[in-house]
Amino acid sequence: MILAWLLALADPAALPGFYVGNQMEMATAIELEPDGTFAYALDYGAVSESAEGRWKLDGDRIVLTIEKSQGAEHGPPLASTPLMVEGGMLTLNRYDRTIRYKREGELATPPNRNHKLDKKD
Repeated sequence: MILAWLLALADPAALPGFYVGNQMEMATAIELEPDGTFAYALDYGAVSESAEGRWKLDGDRIVLTIEKSQGAEHGPPLASTPLMVEGGMLTLNRYDRTIRYKREGELATPPNRNHKLDKKD
């Protein structure tokens, strides 16, 4: 049973969902859509950043391709650090912190989503 669950997590079709990474002094979430798109947001101290783009599974890593971003100039590019798939969680190393994202149920898009990113240049 556990082996079947772990194998399902390696399947890209099993990964889409809404993941939350609340830690002390940090609030962050990432949503992976079944169509291969994602939305990400992080608030950490004076840093507030968000991004949207495409994701793909590469072994046990999720590689992000950023199409729109805002506020990410404080650190390394988000796309340079893949998310790691570890059990039922995603892990991201960002701003000298290891962020562990736990999957939430099927949630609607948060009402405070940054719609400025929806504008086309």
